[in-house]
Amino acid sequence: MLKKLEFILLFLFVLLALAGCQAPPETAASVVQKVVAAHGAEKSLAEAKGFLFHGHIQALMKNDHGKLWILYRRPAQLRVIVQLEKSKEDRLYLNGQGWRDSGAGFVEVADSPLAVMKFQAEHLDLPFRLFEGKYQAELLGEILPDKPVKLLLTDVDGIKTYRSVDPVKWVVLLVEREFTVNGQQARLGVVYEDYRTVKGVQLPFRILNFVNGQPVGRTDFQSVQTNPSLPEAVFSAPELKAE
Repeated sequence: MLKKLEFILLFLFVLLALAGCQAPPETAASVVQKVVAAHGAEKSLAEAKGFLFHGHIQALMKNDHGKLWILYRRPAQLRVIVQLEKSKEDRLYLNGQGWRDSGAGFVEVADSPLAVMKFQAEHLDLPFRLFEGKYQAELLGEILPDKPVKLLLTDVDGIKTYRSVDPVKWVVLLVEREFTVNGQQARLGVVYEDYRTVKGVQLPFRILNFVNGQPVGRTDFQSVQTNPSLPEAVFSAPELKAE
């Protein structure tokens, strides 16, 4: 009888010990912490003030390809220069204003095109905005083995961004946002692949662009620089021609 009691007590002790070793359930806050840590050390993220991406772009909808430069300076200055074989474009976004030049000079953009520029700037900045606590985060669904972890991020203006995260490496896999274009809803998505470490920060060297789930572009970067030395004119508002 004594041995049986000792066995029961030992069994209960093991159960309690195992229960104490179980990791607490993930929350939106704990997932955000893991994502921030996966993208770089706190010091590296704090020191990263800008980037210069250079690579090859395939415009799948246009059946065209060429070169792409993305120049970004935190917190909200973006310049994208695209030189395809059949066309070219220069896009500039500065703190809420946007301009586009398709070869005839810069013209200011508004509404949906401006919102898309804002999204382009913010998706490059996501890990840093998470690090700075710019979003209210919410878990979408359960966290399941081998399935991307899904988060809903809401900024101070109420704009919502959907994000999928690798459940093992905790880097961002996909970012999506919904837009109203000509009275219809469109969902823009960006997939991040081929992460590499650049001065302590994890950055994607391949970006895939989607609209409503359909692939529209792929960019493979040959080089990514952190805190590049750029002329101030790169991020200067253009002088528009008088009409």
